[in-house]
Amino acid sequence: MKNKLQLLVRRAAANILNDYTPPTLGCAEELFAELAAATRCGPPGSEWATFAADISNALRLKGTDQFLRLPPIAKTLHSRQRSHTRRYLTYLLASQRFGPTIHKALTESPVGKPLVNPHYPLSSPLLVQHGYHLTRLLESTDFDLSRLRLVVEFGGGYGSFFRLLRNLGYRNRYVICDLPVMCALQRFYLRNVFPTEPGAQPPANLQWWASDEYGGLRQEAAQHSPSLFVATWSLSETPLTVRSGIAAVVGVFSYILCAYQRTFGSYDNVQYFTSLEKSLPHFSWHHAECPVYKNNFYLIGQNTRGRGT
Repeated sequence: MKNKLQLLVRRAAANILNDYTPPTLGCAEELFAELAAATRCGPPGSEWATFAADISNALRLKGTDQFLRLPPIAKTLHSRQRSHTRRYLTYLLASQRFGPTIHKALTESPVGKPLVNPHYPLSSPLLVQHGYHLTRLLESTDFDLSRLRLVVEFGGGYGSFFRLLRNLGYRNRYVICDLPVMCALQRFYLRNVFPTEPGAQPPANLQWWASDEYGGLRQEAAQHSPSLFVATWSLSETPLTVRSGIAAVVGVFSYILCAYQRTFGSYDNVQYFTSLEKSLPHFSWHHAECPVYKNNFYLIGQNTRGRGT
Protein backbone atom coordinates (compact mmCIF):
# COMPACT_ATOMS: atom_id res chain seq x y z
CA MET A 1 0.00 0.00 0.00
CA LYS A 2 2.83 2.40 0.90
CA ASN A 3 4.57 1.83 -2.46
CA LYS A 4 1.32 2.39 -4.35
CA LEU A 5 0.73 5.64 -2.46
CA GLN A 6 4.28 6.85 -3.23
CA LEU A 7 3.75 6.01 -6.90
CA LEU A 8 0.52 8.01 -7.00
CA VAL A 9 2.21 10.98 -5.32
CA ARG A 10 5.11 10.89 -7.81
CA ARG A 11 2.76 10.73 -10.76
CA ALA A 12 0.68 13.61 -9.41
CA ALA A 13 3.83 15.70 -8.91
CA ALA A 14 5.01 14.86 -12.43
CA ASN A 15 1.66 15.92 -13.89
CA ILE A 16 1.86 19.25 -12.04
CA LEU A 17 5.43 19.87 -13.19
CA ASN A 18 4.54 19.02 -16.78
CA ASP A 19 1.58 21.40 -16.94
CA TYR A 20 3.25 24.61 -18.09
CA THR A 21 2.79 27.07 -20.95
CA PRO A 22 5.44 26.67 -23.67
CA PRO A 23 6.81 29.63 -25.66
CA THR A 24 5.34 30.52 -29.04
CA LEU A 25 7.61 29.18 -31.79
CA GLY A 26 8.63 30.76 -35.07
CA CYS A 27 9.50 29.30 -38.48
CA ALA A 28 6.37 27.12 -38.58
CA GLU A 29 5.59 27.79 -42.24
CA GLU A 30 9.10 26.77 -43.26
CA LEU A 31 8.67 23.57 -41.26
CA PHE A 32 5.39 22.73 -43.00
CA ALA A 33 6.95 23.39 -46.41
CA GLU A 34 9.88 21.09 -45.63
CA LEU A 35 7.58 18.36 -44.33
CA ALA A 36 5.45 18.59 -47.47
CA ALA A 37 8.56 18.25 -49.62
CA ALA A 38 9.74 15.29 -47.53
CA THR A 39 6.40 13.57 -48.02
CA ARG A 40 6.53 14.07 -51.80
CA CYS A 41 10.14 12.96 -52.23
CA GLY A 42 9.66 9.27 -51.55
CA PRO A 43 7.33 6.65 -52.94
CA PRO A 44 3.79 6.93 -51.53
CA GLY A 45 3.27 4.60 -48.61
CA SER A 46 6.95 4.33 -47.68
CA GLU A 47 7.62 4.28 -43.95
CA TRP A 48 9.29 7.67 -43.73
CA ALA A 49 6.78 9.31 -46.09
CA THR A 50 3.97 8.07 -43.83
CA PHE A 51 5.88 9.31 -40.78
CA ALA A 52 6.30 12.74 -42.40
CA ALA A 53 2.59 12.89 -43.18
CA ASP A 54 1.67 11.86 -39.61
CA ILE A 55 3.91 14.55 -38.13
CA SER A 56 2.68 17.22 -40.52
CA ASN A 57 -0.97 16.38 -39.82
CA ALA A 58 -0.41 16.40 -36.06
CA LEU A 59 1.39 19.75 -36.20
CA ARG A 60 -1.30 21.38 -38.33
CA LEU A 61 -4.04 20.06 -36.06
CA LYS A 62 -2.43 20.74 -32.68
CA GLY A 63 0.07 23.49 -33.50
CA THR A 64 3.84 23.60 -33.20
CA ASP A 65 4.31 25.12 -29.76
CA GLN A 66 4.16 21.76 -27.94
CA PHE A 67 5.32 19.51 -30.77
CA LEU A 68 7.38 17.28 -28.45
CA ARG A 69 4.14 16.10 -26.81
CA LEU A 70 2.45 15.08 -30.10
CA PRO A 71 1.98 11.29 -30.39
CA PRO A 72 4.02 10.72 -33.60
CA ILE A 73 7.00 12.48 -31.99
CA ALA A 74 6.60 11.49 -28.34
CA LYS A 75 6.28 7.82 -29.27
CA THR A 76 9.93 7.49 -30.34
CA LEU A 77 11.77 10.84 -30.19
CA HIS A 78 10.83 12.24 -26.79
CA SER A 79 9.62 9.35 -24.66
CA ARG A 80 8.87 9.46 -20.94
CA GLN A 81 11.30 6.64 -20.06
CA ARG A 82 9.47 6.20 -16.76
CA SER A 83 11.32 3.05 -15.79
CA HIS A 84 14.82 4.46 -16.48
CA THR A 85 14.95 8.13 -15.51
CA ARG A 86 15.90 7.66 -11.86
CA ARG A 87 18.57 5.06 -12.66
CA TYR A 88 20.15 7.26 -15.34
CA LEU A 89 20.40 10.16 -12.90
CA THR A 90 21.74 7.95 -10.10
CA TYR A 91 24.50 6.69 -12.40
CA LEU A 92 25.43 10.22 -13.48
CA LEU A 93 25.64 11.59 -9.97
CA ALA A 94 27.96 8.72 -8.96
CA SER A 95 30.28 9.11 -11.97
CA GLN A 96 33.60 10.91 -11.52
CA ARG A 97 33.28 12.21 -15.10
CA PHE A 98 29.95 13.95 -14.43
CA GLY A 99 30.97 17.40 -13.29
CA PRO A 100 29.27 20.78 -12.79
CA THR A 101 29.63 21.73 -16.47
CA ILE A 102 27.60 18.77 -17.73
CA HIS A 103 25.21 19.14 -14.82
CA LYS A 104 24.48 22.74 -15.89
CA ALA A 105 24.16 21.74 -19.57
CA LEU A 106 21.33 19.35 -18.66
CA THR A 107 19.04 22.32 -17.97
CA GLU A 108 16.18 21.86 -20.42
CA SER A 109 14.80 24.43 -22.84
CA PRO A 110 11.00 24.95 -22.84
CA VAL A 111 10.95 24.96 -26.66
CA GLY A 112 8.45 22.36 -27.87
CA LYS A 113 7.17 21.75 -24.29
CA PRO A 114 9.50 18.87 -23.39
CA LEU A 115 8.56 16.52 -20.60
CA VAL A 116 9.90 17.44 -17.17
CA ASN A 117 12.03 14.81 -15.44
CA PRO A 118 10.29 14.23 -12.07
CA HIS A 119 13.62 13.19 -10.53
CA TYR A 120 15.44 16.27 -11.84
CA PRO A 121 12.85 18.94 -12.74
CA LEU A 122 15.35 21.23 -14.48
CA SER A 123 15.82 18.61 -17.20
CA SER A 124 13.85 16.11 -19.29
CA PRO A 125 14.14 12.31 -19.38
CA LEU A 126 15.70 12.41 -22.86
CA LEU A 127 18.26 15.09 -22.02
CA VAL A 128 19.39 13.16 -18.93
CA GLN A 129 19.78 10.10 -21.16
CA HIS A 130 21.94 12.16 -23.54
CA GLY A 131 24.04 13.27 -20.58
CA TYR A 132 24.46 9.58 -19.79
CA HIS A 133 25.63 8.87 -23.37
CA LEU A 134 28.29 11.55 -23.06
CA THR A 135 29.38 10.41 -19.61
CA ARG A 136 29.81 6.84 -20.79
CA LEU A 137 32.01 8.12 -23.65
CA LEU A 138 34.11 10.14 -21.19
CA GLU A 139 34.49 7.14 -18.88
CA SER A 140 35.57 4.81 -21.69
CA THR A 141 38.03 6.97 -23.65
CA ASP A 142 40.28 10.03 -23.38
CA PHE A 143 37.59 12.07 -25.17
CA ASP A 144 38.00 15.85 -24.75
CA LEU A 145 35.23 18.00 -26.21
CA SER A 146 37.45 21.09 -26.25
CA ARG A 147 39.79 19.37 -28.74
CA LEU A 148 37.08 17.91 -30.96
CA ARG A 149 36.87 19.21 -34.54
CA LEU A 150 34.04 17.13 -36.03
CA VAL A 151 30.88 15.33 -34.89
CA VAL A 152 28.92 13.15 -37.29
CA GLU A 153 25.59 12.06 -35.84
CA PHE A 154 23.78 9.31 -37.69
CA GLY A 155 20.13 9.84 -36.82
CA GLY A 156 19.82 13.12 -34.93
CA GLY A 157 16.41 12.78 -33.27
CA TYR A 158 15.00 16.30 -33.04
CA GLY A 159 18.42 17.86 -32.34
CA SER A 160 18.80 17.34 -28.60
CA PHE A 161 22.32 15.86 -28.61
CA PHE A 162 23.59 18.72 -30.78
CA ARG A 163 21.99 21.13 -28.31
CA LEU A 164 23.75 19.41 -25.39
CA LEU A 165 27.21 19.66 -27.01
CA ARG A 166 26.61 23.27 -28.03
CA ASN A 167 25.63 24.17 -24.48
CA LEU A 168 28.92 22.58 -23.40
CA GLY A 169 30.77 24.99 -25.70
CA TYR A 170 31.20 22.96 -28.90
CA ARG A 171 31.29 25.24 -31.97
CA ASN A 172 33.19 23.17 -34.57
CA ARG A 173 31.75 21.23 -37.49
CA TYR A 174 28.67 19.09 -36.79
CA VAL A 175 27.05 16.92 -39.47
CA ILE A 176 23.69 15.15 -39.07
CA CYS A 177 22.82 12.26 -41.39
CA ASP A 178 19.08 11.70 -41.34
CA LEU A 179 15.84 11.37 -43.27
CA PRO A 180 14.35 14.57 -44.75
CA VAL A 181 11.45 14.64 -42.28
CA MET A 182 13.85 14.44 -39.33
CA CYS A 183 16.13 17.12 -40.78
CA ALA A 184 13.11 19.41 -41.04
CA LEU A 185 12.25 18.85 -37.38
CA GLN A 186 15.85 19.40 -36.33
CA ARG A 187 16.11 22.69 -38.22
CA PHE A 188 12.80 23.88 -36.74
CA TYR A 189 13.79 22.96 -33.20
CA LEU A 190 17.30 24.37 -33.30
CA ARG A 191 16.22 27.61 -34.98
CA ASN A 192 13.97 28.20 -31.98
CA VAL A 193 16.41 27.03 -29.31
CA PHE A 194 19.27 29.14 -30.71
CA PRO A 195 17.52 32.13 -32.34
CA THR A 196 20.61 34.33 -32.66
CA GLU A 197 21.77 33.46 -36.18
CA PRO A 198 21.03 35.89 -39.06
CA GLY A 199 17.63 35.17 -40.56
CA ALA A 200 16.81 32.89 -37.62
CA GLN A 201 18.83 30.13 -39.26
CA PRO A 202 20.20 27.12 -37.36
CA PRO A 203 23.68 27.44 -35.81
CA ALA A 204 26.23 27.99 -38.57
CA ASN A 205 28.47 25.06 -37.60
CA LEU A 206 25.64 22.57 -38.26
CA GLN A 207 25.26 20.87 -41.64
CA TRP A 208 22.98 18.11 -42.91
CA TRP A 209 24.10 15.14 -44.99
CA ALA A 210 21.45 14.76 -47.68
CA SER A 211 23.09 11.96 -49.64
CA ASP A 212 22.64 8.25 -48.99
CA GLU A 213 26.25 7.79 -50.10
CA TYR A 214 28.50 7.94 -47.05
CA GLY A 215 31.95 7.76 -48.62
CA GLY A 216 32.37 11.52 -48.22
CA LEU A 217 32.30 11.13 -44.45
CA ARG A 218 35.73 9.51 -44.70
CA GLN A 219 37.11 12.75 -46.12
CA GLU A 220 35.27 14.77 -43.48
CA ALA A 221 36.96 12.77 -40.72
CA ALA A 222 40.34 12.99 -42.42
CA GLN A 223 40.09 16.78 -42.67
CA HIS A 224 38.74 17.37 -39.16
CA SER A 225 40.51 15.53 -36.36
CA PRO A 226 39.80 14.53 -33.63
CA SER A 227 36.36 13.37 -34.75
CA LEU A 228 33.38 11.61 -33.19
CA PHE A 229 30.81 9.33 -34.82
CA VAL A 230 27.52 8.99 -32.90
CA ALA A 231 24.66 6.57 -33.58
CA THR A 232 22.28 5.98 -30.68
CA TRP A 233 19.51 3.52 -31.62
CA SER A 234 19.72 4.60 -35.25
CA LEU A 235 22.28 2.45 -37.03
CA SER A 236 20.72 -0.57 -35.33
CA GLU A 237 17.37 0.24 -36.96
CA THR A 238 18.58 0.54 -40.55
CA PRO A 239 18.79 -2.04 -43.36
CA LEU A 240 22.04 -3.90 -43.90
CA THR A 241 22.73 -1.91 -47.07
CA VAL A 242 22.84 1.31 -45.05
CA ARG A 243 24.90 -0.30 -42.29
CA SER A 244 27.44 -1.46 -44.85
CA GLY A 245 27.91 2.09 -46.12
CA ILE A 246 28.51 3.40 -42.61
CA ALA A 247 30.75 0.49 -41.59
CA ALA A 248 33.02 1.28 -44.53
CA VAL A 249 33.83 4.76 -43.19
CA VAL A 250 33.60 4.76 -39.38
CA GLY A 251 37.08 3.31 -38.99
CA VAL A 252 38.66 6.70 -39.78
CA PHE A 253 36.96 8.48 -36.88
CA SER A 254 38.80 9.13 -33.64
CA TYR A 255 35.90 8.02 -31.43
CA ILE A 256 32.76 5.95 -31.96
CA LEU A 257 29.68 6.03 -29.72
CA CYS A 258 26.91 3.57 -30.57
CA ALA A 259 23.90 2.46 -28.57
CA TYR A 260 21.62 -0.30 -29.79
CA GLN A 261 18.88 -2.75 -28.81
CA ARG A 262 19.46 -6.51 -28.72
CA THR A 263 17.24 -7.20 -31.73
CA PHE A 264 15.37 -5.14 -34.29
CA GLY A 265 12.94 -7.02 -36.51
CA SER A 266 14.88 -9.99 -37.80
CA TYR A 267 18.29 -8.44 -37.04
CA ASP A 268 20.50 -9.81 -34.27
CA ASN A 269 22.15 -6.53 -33.34
CA VAL A 270 24.53 -8.03 -30.78
CA GLN A 271 25.97 -10.21 -33.52
CA TYR A 272 26.16 -7.30 -35.95
CA PHE A 273 27.93 -4.88 -33.60
CA THR A 274 30.27 -7.60 -32.37
CA SER A 275 31.26 -8.16 -36.00
CA LEU A 276 31.72 -4.41 -36.47
CA GLU A 277 33.96 -4.32 -33.41
CA LYS A 278 36.11 -7.19 -34.73
CA SER A 279 36.39 -5.53 -38.14
CA LEU A 280 38.09 -2.50 -36.56
CA PRO A 281 41.00 -3.94 -34.53
CA HIS A 282 42.77 -0.57 -34.44
CA PHE A 283 40.16 0.62 -31.93
CA SER A 284 40.19 0.11 -28.19
CA TRP A 285 36.62 -1.00 -27.41
CA HIS A 286 34.16 -1.01 -24.53
CA HIS A 287 31.21 -3.19 -25.48
CA ALA A 288 28.65 -4.14 -22.85
CA GLU A 289 25.00 -4.17 -21.89
CA CYS A 290 23.70 -0.92 -20.43
CA PRO A 291 23.25 -1.32 -16.65
CA VAL A 292 20.30 1.08 -16.72
CA TYR A 293 18.49 -0.11 -19.84
CA LYS A 294 18.46 -3.91 -20.04
CA ASN A 295 18.73 -5.59 -23.45
CA ASN A 296 20.34 -2.43 -24.79
CA PHE A 297 24.08 -2.07 -25.35
CA TYR A 298 26.88 0.41 -25.86
CA LEU A 299 29.74 0.02 -28.31
CA ILE A 300 32.27 2.75 -27.55
CA GLY A 301 35.64 2.89 -29.24
CA GLN A 302 38.80 4.96 -29.45
CA ASN A 303 41.03 4.88 -32.51
CA THR A 304 44.53 3.80 -31.39
CA ARG A 305 46.04 5.15 -34.61
CA GLY A 306 45.08 8.69 -33.71
CA ARG A 307 43.29 10.13 -36.72
CA GLY A 308 42.94 6.81 -38.48
CA THR A 309 43.68 5.82 -42.06
